[in-house]
Amino acid sequence: MSVPHPGGDPNARLYEQLKTDVLKRVPQITTIQYVPDEIIAKQLRATFDPARLPYETGPELPTLSISCYRQTPHDWFRVDYADPNTGFHAGWHQDEDHPDLGVAHFQYGTDGATHRRRQTFDHETPSLILWEIVDSLLDDVLPPDESG
Repeated sequence: MSVPHPGGDPNARLYEQLKTDVLKRVPQITTIQYVPDEIIAKQLRATFDPARLPYETGPELPTLSISCYRQTPHDWFRVDYADPNTGFHAGWHQDEDHPDLGVAHFQYGTDGATHRRRQTFDHETPSLILWEIVDSLLDDVLPPDESG
């Protein structure tokens, strides 16, 4: 269970910036939408074209969900990749769920088990952090395998 974010409403300008500066520039992503809608945006959701991913998946579209709240001393965010065809999940979280792992952690799930490790980022700007995450997802995390 996730600890609720301690911040207020999400910053709509931040979501627009993440959409424009990062997600629209990723060739594997085909659609980007505000969830539940553009007015009450609590999340961004991007869908991937399975044919553009570096592994075999099924007909359902893998997604990347992004939730962010600006706050001090650290922004709260969750970036989660999910493939409904394989059941694979990977997430980069900066929240209070696992204080033993530090400010941020990476987690992935295979065969019903979740594995976590401490995560550090080279940048502090939300757009640059999202670039780091997408690069890591496409270059290091996918294709999912059992070795972790």
